[in-house]
Amino acid sequence: MQLYKPEVVSDDAVNAVINKPGRQVMFLTADWCGDCKAIKPFVQGIKDLATSEGAGWVDADRDANIDVATAQGLRGIPAFVLYEDGKQMNHIGNGERLSPKQVTDWVKENVLA
Repeated sequence: MQLYKPEVVSDDAVNAVINKPGRQVMFLTADWCGDCKAIKPFVQGIKDLATSEGAGWVDADRDANIDVATAQGLRGIPAFVLYEDGKQMNHIGNGERLSPKQVTDWVKENVLA
């Protein structure tokens, strides 16, 4: 299984995606994070599920996009965050290890609902 390679983008690019109309999902991670590394083999499948019905997706790096994470009140990683029409609606992950099933269930209940 291959590790998901998040795309590193600027704060402006992250904000542009999360402020788009409709549902957007942000994956907040960091290269040094052990719990992030544990979920990365499953992130592509989670992304495919989240975007299967039209939701957007953006990767954010906890260090490179610290201003976005701080502005959004996100302290723990890994985190998956749902936005709708630019408003943060829900998230999963507060610095604990997430199982693929937990995140998949969260996507089904929140993003695809």
